[in-house]
Amino acid sequence: MHTIPAMTTVALGITLALAGCNQAPADATNHNAPAPRQQADALVAKLTLDEKLSLLSGPGYGPGAAPINLKHDVAGVAGYINGVHRPQDGIDIPTIKLADGPAGLRINASRDNDPASYYATAWPIGSLLASSWDVDLVRQVGTAIGEEMQQYGVDLLLAPGMNIQRNPLNGRNFEYYSEDPLVTGKMGAAMVSGVQSQGVGATIKHFFGNNSETNRHDIDDLGEARTFREIYLRGFQIAIDDAHPWAIMTSYNKVNGTYVNERRDALQQILRDEWHFDGLVMSDWFAGDVKTAPQRQVMAGQDLIEPGNAKPLLQEALKRGELSEAQINEAASRILAKVIKSPSYRRQTPNNQPDLTAHARLSRLAGAESMVLLRNERNALPLASNSRVASFGVNQINTYKGGTGSGDVNAAKTVNIADGLAGRFHVNQELQRYYRAFYASHKVFHEGKFGARGHYTCEEAALDATLESLISSAAQQQEVAVISIGRQAGEGADRTDSKGDYRLNDAEMQLIERVSAAFHSAGKKVVVVLNVNGVIDTSWSNKVDGVVLAYMAGQETGNALADVLSGAINPSGKLTQTFPTNYASVPSSTTFPGRDENGDGKPDRIDYNEGIYVGYRYYSTFGKAVAYPFGFGLSYTRFDYGEPRVVSNRLDEQGNLILSATITNSGQVSGREAAQVYIAAPQGTLSKPAIELKAFAKTALLAPGSAEQLTFTIPASLLASFAPQRNAWIIEPGSYRAYIAPSSDIHGITPVTFTVAKELVVSHTTPGALALPAGVAAKAVTTLTP
Repeated sequence: MHTIPAMTTVALGITLALAGCNQAPADATNHNAPAPRQQADALVAKLTLDEKLSLLSGPGYGPGAAPINLKHDVAGVAGYINGVHRPQDGIDIPTIKLADGPAGLRINASRDNDPASYYATAWPIGSLLASSWDVDLVRQVGTAIGEEMQQYGVDLLLAPGMNIQRNPLNGRNFEYYSEDPLVTGKMGAAMVSGVQSQGVGATIKHFFGNNSETNRHDIDDLGEARTFREIYLRGFQIAIDDAHPWAIMTSYNKVNGTYVNERRDALQQILRDEWHFDGLVMSDWFAGDVKTAPQRQVMAGQDLIEPGNAKPLLQEALKRGELSEAQINEAASRILAKVIKSPSYRRQTPNNQPDLTAHARLSRLAGAESMVLLRNERNALPLASNSRVASFGVNQINTYKGGTGSGDVNAAKTVNIADGLAGRFHVNQELQRYYRAFYASHKVFHEGKFGARGHYTCEEAALDATLESLISSAAQQQEVAVISIGRQAGEGADRTDSKGDYRLNDAEMQLIERVSAAFHSAGKKVVVVLNVNGVIDTSWSNKVDGVVLAYMAGQETGNALADVLSGAINPSGKLTQTFPTNYASVPSSTTFPGRDENGDGKPDRIDYNEGIYVGYRYYSTFGKAVAYPFGFGLSYTRFDYGEPRVVSNRLDEQGNLILSATITNSGQVSGREAAQVYIAAPQGTLSKPAIELKAFAKTALLAPGSAEQLTFTIPASLLASFAPQRNAWIIEPGSYRAYIAPSSDIHGITPVTFTVAKELVVSHTTPGALALPAGVAAKAVTTLTP
């Protein structure tokens, strides 16, 4: 094993390069002026009813959009908030520009009659960023995205995506962070904080239950209130508490029979009254009964209906008395309170000069720091820099930087895996030529959806005499084989448990088997790289020596992967979703993506049958085997966990529980470790999962033999469970066990214990909120119980 270069200098260089990004742009607003909401209220008082209704209704979608008072357009944005222009009365509110951005700012790279290019950085997808378990790194990425927004003149980012990865087949999982709400909330908060440090806004989405894409406009999520509060809402609450996003976007789906954007219990009672959210609430594009009854969205507490055409119907509802002018005023004020903070309102002129070079370096670092080493038998990795590598698989040419749909980014280039490997190692050129030619003649183009560019896919090359010969010669000439496996998916459709999707197809399996046989016969190693959008079957992994989960690392995917394979960066990523033994073992596999109840050939209802037992909560509670557990990830070094202890227990005062542990690098090379805290709560009046993640932290880069004491703070609010019969969040009395561990596999970990002497009521909630529809029994929906 060769020495791994220290990463401190690389990280320092990127931090210095981004120093200018960390300062919010100059704000022309008088700091002695009233607060934004007071300013907004004063403005609304001056507006006509027509002007206020224009604020509530977006101006349209695509080339035909005609926003009111647009000062500087940005080609490719997803939508706008109308402005108001009445100069004779001193009212000049500019249009606000909204852009997609789960993996980076999505705008057009080209503009009419303009020879310049306006590229943005394509960052690692949400699932990969979260795998870093590094909130500081995610905040840096958010800061860089915010700087690109500010430079290009975009006011509000329609990201991050914060839905729970309930089922591995959700086609949009790549945008989301985790199956766990704590990871989701903390990563979302870090992204929001970074973006908004640049004087622009972020929008957390999709609130809530958008955990599948099939028939997403009409699917009805049925679940118990505790299920939604503990799993699907908690991440949003954490992000709001920690980062105060400017906006939140409601989801397409229904929850318990009613569209989310028409649920006053969700938008007003939970979001605003319980959580004290003070931002604006917008719809997803064309969501709900927008063509017939958009007034119900405003009545429920939604402020902005996108992308528009709702104004005439709102006027009619006002005349009928269904909608009041007071409700319109409230929505308009909440919108303007954020508009007032925007660059467009502050008359900032876009410079169109983001530091894309520095951002590419950060994207590369973020991708490499987040990749997960799943398998490393016989120290197959890292590879020496002078290694002779045989690279197999068409995915090395057709490398995916990110998923499809609104999560796509118009980057200047994507470094594919073939080129990334060639920049680090001596690669087999004959194999490279073979796969480039195969891709050129077999690639298939897919038209883009939702305003995104199209993309190519290519089936794996079948074993034939030519490929057999290449494998045989490579096994004699090269020292290691690297096989790239790719999967693409995106917005608007879910994946399937089939060959070529969740499972490997025949050509891929044959490639792995034939390459492994040839290289192992020659005493050489085989490594598989997964350039995938989400969880796939890994039952084949014992056939190879190494497996690296690269997910989709953005425009620098090839370089980031080469950094990990070479040991230039010691992988420290860990899974934020469980890899099951097979799809049938997933607790929601029997209900996803729903069932067809009206005979139209599309699913209408999806039961959240597993309740709160999502992901690792299910596998640990029910004692089910997994392929790779939540929180798992290997390193090129070893870490010891020592001196776990309870530093402070002030839970009885509804304060915090503070734990600590010392992490020591007991290996031979420098590395970082993401430590996790799992709590086993007593089973009282509420059934609880065997363990639940309640805190995590990541060490600095530790040299061999060095150590760091990590501290974990768990507030009472995060330790509490929801008691639906009490309409309250409570901490039940008893003895608790805390496992400070490298993953959710806590076998062999000695816990520390703490006691809660009496029941603690952390907070009260809205009675009856999110109740199941009349006539639907909980036991008919939640069928999986301990």
